[in-house]
Amino acid sequence: MIFDFHCDTVHKIDRAGELLNNPAAHLDLCRMKAAGYKLQTFAAFVDIGRCGEGGAWGEALSLIQRLKSAIEENDALISVVQSRGELSDNLERGKMSALLSVEEGDVIDGNVSRVEILAGLGVRMTTFTWNYDNGISGCAASGSDKGLTPMGYDFLSEIERRGIISDVSHISDRGFYDIAAAAKRPFLASHSNSRAVCGVRRNLTDDMIKIIAERGGVVGLNYYADFIGGDGSIEALMHHAVHIKNVGGAEVLALGSDFDGIEDNPYIKDASAVVRIGETLLSSGFSNDEADLVLFGNAKRFLYDAL
Repeated sequence: MIFDFHCDTVHKIDRAGELLNNPAAHLDLCRMKAAGYKLQTFAAFVDIGRCGEGGAWGEALSLIQRLKSAIEENDALISVVQSRGELSDNLERGKMSALLSVEEGDVIDGNVSRVEILAGLGVRMTTFTWNYDNGISGCAASGSDKGLTPMGYDFLSEIERRGIISDVSHISDRGFYDIAAAAKRPFLASHSNSRAVCGVRRNLTDDMIKIIAERGGVVGLNYYADFIGGDGSIEALMHHAVHIKNVGGAEVLALGSDFDGIEDNPYIKDASAVVRIGETLLSSGFSNDEADLVLFGNAKRFLYDAL
């Protein structure tokens, strides 16, 4: 089984049928089913620096609806899950699950009451930032020392109240520690690697990994070559897996491909290549049980606790 905590495939869905079979995307339902996927988190990614007439909020609503419509078109294969019970039912039926997320917390445009609308639409996960500092927090990409703003603390409180999972990928270091200090529920880094292995700010320090592990969270391995380092191969990704395991334990590792949000990685070209990650975990010293934890077990446990 495969659980994946992040993709941006919504931006490759323009017409009916493109979620089912789309060679132009890294991921579609046909390849997911063939590879043994059981859950995919689909992000409504909004670039707040390039929003059209409707602004970030209008763009977010449009993308969420696009995702929901594409998933509903393929109801025999996949459905949106909002609770532990719905996820469990799909697993028992052999049906794939879609978890809806937002990538860029400030799509709310300063209006925290909009979190209730997102929750009502089925969103169950959100980042606080993307690659811009915003009204909620600083981000990793800017190198900002800005943490959560007063609105950011209100946002954190409200998403936890509404059952939306906090995703610390993309946030500034100070923002991470602000969330760690204030959050009452487990949180995750849906698509981040180890900064000790590849020293980019989008990756997590060892201390961050330890905190996520201690709080019952998970770290989703990101397949972007620039965040992997070296040659960007699966073997290079395993350096991150082994290091994160050594720092936080095998129970903190998960998958967070960032498919369709990253440039092509010839070593992990699409969803069909993810099977090789399981094989390479075994050849990198992970036991069968530990490999299963990385591929799906830790993500399942986390979602059963968090949803």
